[in-house]
Amino acid sequence: MSSARNGGPSEGDSHGLVDSEVSPTRRLAGGAEIEGEASSLAAKAASLLAKGTVVPFVPLKIVEKTEDHIRFEVIVSDGTSRSGVGYFRKGQLWFTPLGQGRTRVEWAVELADRDWLLWLGGLFQVLGLIALVAGCWVISTFVVMSPDPSQRWQTFQMLQVSHFLWPPFLFGALYQRGRQVIAARFEALAHNLPYFGD
Repeated sequence: MSSARNGGPSEGDSHGLVDSEVSPTRRLAGGAEIEGEASSLAAKAASLLAKGTVVPFVPLKIVEKTEDHIRFEVIVSDGTSRSGVGYFRKGQLWFTPLGQGRTRVEWAVELADRDWLLWLGGLFQVLGLIALVAGCWVISTFVVMSPDPSQRWQTFQMLQVSHFLWPPFLFGALYQRGRQVIAARFEALAHNLPYFGD
């Protein structure tokens, strides 16, 4: 049983990202109940995070590691944290023993600020509306009623407005894709921990 969602960890759970002021729209969380002892699973997770297996090409730094908790951050080559690298800034993992060799693994990450993609998509929507209104007025005023047949053919130039229709979908898809990739990576980590070698 598992789930990935916006906001924070499971309902009723006391876990949360260190920065409580982070907007819920910039948090992703999830978890799974799996086989294994909490301490062993935590050690495996820390090793996978440090090796870059979980999110390839995004360097991570383990900030804190205990028997049941891991905190990590995205870093750059000079060793300093930087917001906006990849799709997230930092995250945490918790390992809660359930007894009978089972553990509840929960994760939460703070997403990088990529709201600019949505703003850019909104800008293109506004520009597209302006282009539609202005273009229709220009065509109907100067082209459609023209006595010159070759000029009336320019009516089809309104088809160029279609170039304003796809960017909002592109930027929206890029925004959503980043969230989906990060959620899928950490859900896979939570589920597959028992099957990684020590």
